[in-house]
Amino acid sequence: MKKIYFLRWLKFSVTLLSICLLLTPRKGIAQTNKYVINGVVTDLTTHEPLSGALVSIKNTNFATATGGDGRFSITGNLSNGSYIVEFSLIGYQSKQQPITLGNELTVSVNMALASDVTGLDEVIVTGASAGTTRKQMGSYVSTVKADQLTKGATSNVLASLQGKTAGAQVVQNSGDPGGGISVRLRGVSSVYSGSEPLYIVDGVIVNNSTTRVTNTSSNYDGGNFVGNIGQNRMADINPADIERIEVLNGAAAAAIYGSRANAGVIQIFTKRGSQGTPIVSFSTALTVGEVRKKLDVNRAPTKFGGSPDFQTQDILTPTLTNTTPVTRYDYQDDIFQTAVGSDNNISVSGGNEGTKYFASASYFTNEGIIKNTNFTRYGLRFNLDQKIAKWVSFTGGLNYINSASKEKPDGNSFFSPMNSVTIIGNFHDIYTRSDLGTLKAVGERGRVNPLSIIEDVKQHQETNRIIGSAGLKIFPVKNLTIDYTLGIDNFTQNGQTFIPPFPYNVSPAFYGGGPTLDPTQNGYSSKAGNTVFQINNEVNATYEWPISNSLSSTTQVGYSSQYEKSSYSLLQGRGVVVETVNGASTVLPGNDFRSEISISGLYLQENLKFNDQLFITGAIRYDASSVFGSDNRDQLYLKGSASYVLSSAKFWNGLGLSNWWDLFKLRLAYGESGNLTGIGAFERFNGYLTTPFLGKSAFYSSAQLSNQNIAPERQTELEIGTDLSFLNNRLGVQFNWYNKKVKDLLFPVVTAPTTGFSSLLDNIGAMENKGIELVLNATPVRSNNFNWNLSFIFNRNRNKAVGTGSLRLLSTNAGAPIAVIEGQPIGVFYGTFFATDGNGNYVTNPAGIPQFERGTQDGVLEYTTQRDENGLPTGAQLRKVIGDPNPDYTSTLVNDFAYKKLSLRVQLDAVHGVDVFNADFRTRQGVGNGKVAEQEHKGLLPRGYISGIYTIEQWRIDDGSFVKLREISLGYNIGKLKFFKDLTVSLSGRNLISWDDYKGYDPEVNAGGQSTAIRAVDFGAVPIPRTFSFGLQAKF
Repeated sequence: MKKIYFLRWLKFSVTLLSICLLLTPRKGIAQTNKYVINGVVTDLTTHEPLSGALVSIKNTNFATATGGDGRFSITGNLSNGSYIVEFSLIGYQSKQQPITLGNELTVSVNMALASDVTGLDEVIVTGASAGTTRKQMGSYVSTVKADQLTKGATSNVLASLQGKTAGAQVVQNSGDPGGGISVRLRGVSSVYSGSEPLYIVDGVIVNNSTTRVTNTSSNYDGGNFVGNIGQNRMADINPADIERIEVLNGAAAAAIYGSRANAGVIQIFTKRGSQGTPIVSFSTALTVGEVRKKLDVNRAPTKFGGSPDFQTQDILTPTLTNTTPVTRYDYQDDIFQTAVGSDNNISVSGGNEGTKYFASASYFTNEGIIKNTNFTRYGLRFNLDQKIAKWVSFTGGLNYINSASKEKPDGNSFFSPMNSVTIIGNFHDIYTRSDLGTLKAVGERGRVNPLSIIEDVKQHQETNRIIGSAGLKIFPVKNLTIDYTLGIDNFTQNGQTFIPPFPYNVSPAFYGGGPTLDPTQNGYSSKAGNTVFQINNEVNATYEWPISNSLSSTTQVGYSSQYEKSSYSLLQGRGVVVETVNGASTVLPGNDFRSEISISGLYLQENLKFNDQLFITGAIRYDASSVFGSDNRDQLYLKGSASYVLSSAKFWNGLGLSNWWDLFKLRLAYGESGNLTGIGAFERFNGYLTTPFLGKSAFYSSAQLSNQNIAPERQTELEIGTDLSFLNNRLGVQFNWYNKKVKDLLFPVVTAPTTGFSSLLDNIGAMENKGIELVLNATPVRSNNFNWNLSFIFNRNRNKAVGTGSLRLLSTNAGAPIAVIEGQPIGVFYGTFFATDGNGNYVTNPAGIPQFERGTQDGVLEYTTQRDENGLPTGAQLRKVIGDPNPDYTSTLVNDFAYKKLSLRVQLDAVHGVDVFNADFRTRQGVGNGKVAEQEHKGLLPRGYISGIYTIEQWRIDDGSFVKLREISLGYNIGKLKFFKDLTVSLSGRNLISWDDYKGYDPEVNAGGQSTAIRAVDFGAVPIPRTFSFGLQAKF
């Protein structure tokens, strides 16, 4: 009861305060003059001009950015009096300069900024109307600058984040053009719900879902829980339009976002105009991609058994000992190609004292390294900042994107290009055609000729998207700022698939007609559509109160309203001769799904600053949502943090520490947040299905029982950290320790048969993540002609399930034994394993073939091994944790060199201690085209070796550790040239080299896509390509 009264009081207080603020009269208008404030901003050490520095007049609407020559000019009607001009630039210490406006209408202010490796003066926006400097924050937030996003030969904004922010594991799920990216901040945050962060672009909450509009049928994944490696919608965002990205890793920083921030928040800020003459920027790049590594194939001159046209998987039949001469092929060249593309962008920006604008157009196209695949994206953007009056301004943004892709079946299907060459022996002549020019069978149990996939299967999807925002910023009275933001994200995604009838025997499971070429089954067609509409309204007010010379207060209050509606439809059929679904002989079950949810929230936050040294923050967030159960409709989230800058204390200078130790800041933060992604829009209701009955439609209940108590998963996080800088800010260190606990995990629970239902979605489990993050930034050399900047990031996270109950195995089409086990990391591989002796050597039978470990399974993680009189394992096959897809640690090392007009950037990424379930490796041996199979064919391994260990799941565990040359970029700034204000040419590369022991194409693989629990499974995914880019950037 007290909670209900408190919530009502909070809601009433916030509403009343907002009304009062809106009704507050604006400042009176005193006598004004038109002033010009201009100057130049330079680097304190090198004296070089600084481009892109933000120059603003505090407590006014007037701001601009410096041009390429470091110069700025602000023109505006201002009253006589004293003002403060603020200068800021990411990577530099912010500065303030008092000025007095009087009779002189032109005032010059020059400023030299010192480099800042800790970014302490950067302004961080965390959902409030006024940003907060990093110095005041008790939690860690990282910032990625625009130039860091565009140097890595990638057009995917999430891929460009790899290795650039602490605590993040960014994995490219597939090497397909436009392939999906998964992001995990400080480990997984759920099992059945999402672990993707909340994405916000210029205040608009944007959708990043992965929805299949191709690869739609259960035949693509065997109907099992495999996740989705297709496109996610952040592929629509153009990195060239981005000014910076802020990453809030956990609840300690993101609590203010409430029920959608369990997995962290990624905020994207796009470029905007500044006061000055129009600047036209143009960039173009030619990209070339190729498969980085090809696998060695079986080159043995013979095969076991008889003719290749009839014998299948002879290697798995040990009784076949006779051999037949064969010709071996390498099919990899038949599916891979050199991929060519281009990335083109043009923008114009400028403005005056009242109006500032930024407009851009982009065209990106890229072939895939799989033949007959590509991805194309067109984009238009317009951002406007309009001063309406001295006390109010308007901001708006509109982004239109059209993207289209030509695809092939993805890696989770047995008839994808990658799997089609993995599941057949490499002794088939796939090139011979009939007199009619049709391809022939490969003799492998009705499997598909790889060339049929490349030449005949058609998959295409297209997305049209609009992201729009509109906002007002009001200064009704001194020290008060009110913000309103309206954001809309709306897109339509359509996909078509056509698999023509096969002219040879293809299994019905692969959409063939079987040996009889059954015309009712042969071929497949589908058409799917997905429409998403999201809208968010945000009202925030900030009041800054200088209580005394040493103490100041900032009070923030806000209201958020969010609404999301989505619909998905699917038509499909088989037995087709034309591409349309209505031409199918056999109609397959379709889909028509709709979802509609709403979320509203209130927050109140108080910040106290004492002597610009001690900073304390407290906040409360109240959320309600249509997806919450009626008994858990209201959710409260708390936040508290403190930071103390010891180096600002008087004793610091007195002890002489400031001569070499510039900054010592301690941080402590606590936050709570929620995750509602695992709750369906209608989860609290019993669902009903239709069935024909006596010629009419009847209804019957679904098997899942509704849950009126369902609530979002909740996270609490404690973070302790420090920020240090030394040697005149040439060396910076940031260290974070966190303990993130998630409770009320959503799991399907089996219900008693007497209930009439089979399952119930309920909050029953918990997990925790503990870890450390270390960020080191250094400037070893800084001079007029040569600069060297170095950065190093180290992340270590330990995850484990707590209170999840009995063993839970998640089935996958790849056969990966993924499990949730009490006390173990989420998603471990739990399976059969090799028997070993006391020295760790394999126990083999007399033929020299390793054996399963056997005995008695005493518990999930406990077992007793048994041996017979010959020392061989006996009893039931045992199971244990055989691998962990969660890395021991990840790290990044970046070196930036600049010599006069030449620049070089090199990024190395490392992942250590990750296990990959390499299903493809085992399959290649089983069909006889792998190198282990070659050893058995040549007699280097005993006959029956592969068949003896084929089902031992530990054999499929591979070492996924690697060190990659992730990015390298070489640029030369030509400078002014004829009608160019600035001209730069560059050569870049991405994923060039990988140092690893992985037995597949690339250890950085994820067939589970955005699935939370299914990680590090290699099952037919397209490898990540090695990419080169030659670019040109110009300003006019």
